[in-house]
Amino acid sequence: MRLVTLFVVAAASACAPDLRVTDCFDGICGELPTEPLFSFTRAEGGLVTALVDATSKTLATYIDLDEPKELKFDEAEATGAWELSFMRDKIRSNGGGTNPAGTVEVAVLPKADFDALTQAPASGFQRDGAEGVFNTVDGGWYYYDLGVHRLTTLDHVYVVRTGKGAYFKVRLGSYYDENGTSARISVRFAPVAPP
Repeated sequence: MRLVTLFVVAAASACAPDLRVTDCFDGICGELPTEPLFSFTRAEGGLVTALVDATSKTLATYIDLDEPKELKFDEAEATGAWELSFMRDKIRSNGGGTNPAGTVEVAVLPKADFDALTQAPASGFQRDGAEGVFNTVDGGWYYYDLGVHRLTTLDHVYVVRTGKGAYFKVRLGSYYDENGTSARISVRFAPVAPP
């Protein structure tokens, strides 16, 4: 009986990959993704709607609001020309805890009317700390419903002051795409006048 048990254990372990030697997570095996992680739709008045693929558990996706465009990981690291990064439900800005050299700041406007907002506030801007402004108690962008295990976006508007000194209003939409896939976040943003 003991010989049979050893054979079964040996056969089962031969079939499974050795997780100690593979660094594959979410389909990424030592390589950076090359496909677009953002899709942009542009409208009048500079309004942009982006669908963000933030499904990776190991790599953030980066956006330059000024352009607007996606920055791949190596480009974001080399240039520092990004404003926001997304990884699952974590959203960070390029300043403070994420990147002490970054100068991006964010103001949280709870329950503000995104469409009516045309000018940035004169105060209330902050940089990321240990947590990103988007993920703090005061600025948190979602409510997690334990009953159904789903994120629901809170009705906040964020004003982002970019590294170039421009201002953008940002509103986060659904955490799920039309197929129900999580971490496929819709984001609306548009330029606003300085304070």
